[in-house]
Amino acid sequence: MKLRDVAIGANASIYYKLDFKRIKGVFYPRTTGELSQVIKMASEKGLDITMKGGGSGLSGACTGGDSERVMVSTLQMNDIISVNLKGGYADVETGVTPDELNARIGVDGYKFWVAPSSRDIATVGGLISTDGGGNDAWVNGTMRDNTIWVKMLLSTGDEITVSHEGVRADDSELEARLNEIGMNLGDVASAHGTLGAITKMRLKIKPIDGQRLRGGIAEFEDANALGNALAKMIDKQIPIAYGESIVYAHPHIKSILNPPLLILEYPEASHDVLSDITNMRQLSRNETDAMKAIRLQLPKRNPNEGVQIALFEGYGFHDQSLARLQEAVDRIHALLMENEFVPFAQYGHAPSKWYLGDNTPAYGIIMHSREIQPADKSGIEKFKVVKQIVNLCKELDITPKPEHKWIFSDKTKLDRLRELRSVVGTRFNSFVLDPNCDRILEAMA
Repeated sequence: MKLRDVAIGANASIYYKLDFKRIKGVFYPRTTGELSQVIKMASEKGLDITMKGGGSGLSGACTGGDSERVMVSTLQMNDIISVNLKGGYADVETGVTPDELNARIGVDGYKFWVAPSSRDIATVGGLISTDGGGNDAWVNGTMRDNTIWVKMLLSTGDEITVSHEGVRADDSELEARLNEIGMNLGDVASAHGTLGAITKMRLKIKPIDGQRLRGGIAEFEDANALGNALAKMIDKQIPIAYGESIVYAHPHIKSILNPPLLILEYPEASHDVLSDITNMRQLSRNETDAMKAIRLQLPKRNPNEGVQIALFEGYGFHDQSLARLQEAVDRIHALLMENEFVPFAQYGHAPSKWYLGDNTPAYGIIMHSREIQPADKSGIEKFKVVKQIVNLCKELDITPKPEHKWIFSDKTKLDRLRELRSVVGTRFNSFVLDPNCDRILEAMA
C-alpha cells in the first residue's frame, strides 16, 4: 500500500494534487483515546492536523493544502453509541453516515432528517463541518439544525462540548473564555475542520411522517419567473417535502425536459395555495419518481463530445437575487463561455435553506452547475475562472457555494474563526485561513 492510496482516498473536489512529502503520516484511530495520541504527537512535532470523513465534500478542505501535516480519517470511529427514541436523539461517533444511522432507527419508524445525495458516504462529522443539507433542507434544516451538541478535541489536548447554548469543558478557565466570546454550534458548522477534531455528536431524530404527498411539475417562461415563484413559496412557508429545480440543460441531455422547471412533492393540504402561485401539473407516483431519476442523472452524464466538470459547485440565490435569477444565469453563462467552458446543466434544491457567514439563515435556491470543459485547460487556468466566479457572485449578491464555500471568501466567517482559534489553538487545517489560500488551491487544482 502506498501513501497516496490512504492519503487521498475519496476527494470529490477539483483540488487533488497533493505534495506527499509534506504528509508525515495517515492515521485511522478507532477511539477518542487513539485520536488524542495522534493530536499530541502532531502538536509535539509542530505538524498541522487535517481531519477527514468520507471525502464527499467539494471544497477540498480534507486534503490539508500544502502544510506539513498528518491526516486523520474518522472512518473507523463509526459507532452508534445509543438511541433514545423518547428523547428524540441518537448519540453517535463522528464517522457514522446518515444511511448507517437511518438503517438502525428506521425499523422503529424514526429517521435522521439530513439527506444529502452523498448520505451513504458523507460522515456526520464532515456534514457539520460543511453544514451540509439536502433537498429537504427547506423543511428539516441543515446539519446544524439537526445537531444538539458535538464533542471536540482541541490541539491543546482539551476536550470541549459545544451546543447551541455554549461550551462546556473540564477546564473551567477555558470554558469561561469560550463562553465569553460566545462560541456555539453555529461556529463549528461550516468551519471546515479548522477548530478541532469532532469525536462524538448528539443528533436529532424524528418519527417518519406518514402524511400523503402529491407530486407535481411546474414549468416557467424563464428563470426570473421560477425565482419569483420560489419567493412566494418561501413567503407562504409551504412545507414542500422535496423540491428540485432544473434551471438549464444542454441540448445533449435536455431530452423531455423543458427548463426552467420545478419538481415538487408536497402535502395534499398545500395543493390549493401552491396552485395559486404557479401552474402545477400533477404527477403520478411513477411519473414523480421518473422525474427525480432524470434530475439525479444530470450530473452523472457526459455530453456527446467532451467531458463535463463541476468547475464551481454551487450558487445560493436568495432574497432579491431570486427575482434576478435569469440575468444572473446569463452573466454566469457569459463568463463561462468567455473562458471556453460550455454550460452543461444547472439544477439544485429549491426551495432550500442554508446559513450565511454571520449565521443568519438564507432561503432560496442552491443551484449546482456543470460545464463541458475545454481539453487544454490547466488546473491553474481552471482555478482562475473559479476566482472570477466568486467575484461575480459577490457582485450579484449570490452566496458562493452555500454548503461548501471556502471560508476565505466570507470575511465574516474568516474573522470569527481567527478569533476562536486564538483560544482553541491553530493546529487544525491552517491552510484554509492562510492569506495565500487561493494560491495554494491554484497549485492543487
